[in-house]
Amino acid sequence: MISSDQGSLYAYIIILSACILGILLSPAYLKRLNLVHQGEYYALMLLAAIGMMIMSAAISFLTIFLGLEMLSLALYILCGFVLRRGSSQEAGMKYFLLSSFASAFLLYGIAMIYGATGNTSFAGIHGFLVSHLPMTSSLNPVAVGHLPTLLLIGMGLLIVGFAFKVSAVPFQAWTPDVYDGAPAPVTAFMSVGTKAAALIAFARVFDVMLPALRPDWEPVILAITILTIIGGNIMALVQSNVKRMLAYSSIANAGYLLIGVVAGGAIGLSAILFYLLCYTFMNLGAFGVVAVLERTDNTGSRLSEIRGLWYRQPVLAGLLAFFMLALAGFPPMAGLAAKYYIFYAALQSGHPELLIIGVLASVLGMYYYLRVIAAMFMEKEAVPSAAAATPAPVPGKRISTKLSEAGTGAATAVAVKAPAKTTGAVEAQVEQNLATAGWTTWTALGIAALGTLTMGTLLPFWLVDLALQAGRMMLLLGR
Repeated sequence: MISSDQGSLYAYIIILSACILGILLSPAYLKRLNLVHQGEYYALMLLAAIGMMIMSAAISFLTIFLGLEMLSLALYILCGFVLRRGSSQEAGMKYFLLSSFASAFLLYGIAMIYGATGNTSFAGIHGFLVSHLPMTSSLNPVAVGHLPTLLLIGMGLLIVGFAFKVSAVPFQAWTPDVYDGAPAPVTAFMSVGTKAAALIAFARVFDVMLPALRPDWEPVILAITILTIIGGNIMALVQSNVKRMLAYSSIANAGYLLIGVVAGGAIGLSAILFYLLCYTFMNLGAFGVVAVLERTDNTGSRLSEIRGLWYRQPVLAGLLAFFMLALAGFPPMAGLAAKYYIFYAALQSGHPELLIIGVLASVLGMYYYLRVIAAMFMEKEAVPSAAAATPAPVPGKRISTKLSEAGTGAATAVAVKAPAKTTGAVEAQVEQNLATAGWTTWTALGIAALGTLTMGTLLPFWLVDLALQAGRMMLLLGR
């Protein structure tokens, strides 16, 4: 079953925006890598988007699992789409193996919930809990007494399955390797679309269907939220690759989004929806610039390789700096509005500890975003030292290869180090990437930049109101 509430429509906007931007980033990238079967690539992108939309709008466990498998199967293939690149094949295999385990946990959790309640629809399960468990007499009733064992085990397995899909600590190990090895447009799309689908489904299950069991599941999700916020930011600090740094940044942002699940209610659901919409443009834009910089051998995004980019490609450096500042939460970009509202939801729901941890972690996260900007603007590419030259032969003299008479007769080998790749070669590769970027890539980057700016200046108040209405509608129709 699929709900047609305003929350589903809001989720469709998020997922379709990510899909459109990911598709616009793809033609130049596929052309640069000389990849065949491009028709299959776009068909898989659309299939993954359909799965994400089904999962985000589902109000039944069977529909959630159907959407999950549809998006996962498409992304398995897309992650390993570059056949001649070992890291891409590794990404596809890791995502397939680990995601299969997570799907198994989720399916077992669904089976346990069905065994305890006899229903798979959210409304049926919520009705069973209200009618069969003793509840407190309050505006928001919660169950009292001992819960059935099957129900507790099922909730635990569901948390594990959803936490893997949103890249929450300690189930995040797959994220950096998969994001780094997959094609950059695929990484951009899945970093937003998968997270949006899984988080909205996560919120529907626990905040809409199981609010009466909040005392049992809230401490677990609260602990995962804190670990994800702190762990994602700390692990991102030591990254020297922009693509991997954005992967760990995605983990940290998953932690911020889980604050909405802990907060619950209409304000928590609306905070998730609004944050995801802001995050779509910021993250797609950052990965879009990485897609332009990325070379055929999956290099080009290390800090040492983008050092001094401002002096070689000022437009790319300016765009990447803009998106880094937005992700860090600097005004007037969308990052500040998104974090402000998610932290406001934490405070309103009675969780000031999440507000304090989130603000401190955001300040910590500014370091790795600003380090990328510093490398592009404040450093220059070092000119590699010339290799040691072999002595030129002296005219009129013959160079003998024999050892002196006192020697042992052993041969002597002299190793000559190959000169390192010069700055000119790297710059020529970037210029070639720009030449083949095409209008689709620049359109995607322009839309992402415009969306990042307007989401933080002109549209936040209107979109927050729409998200709040959507959250109320999800609560009303989901029970």
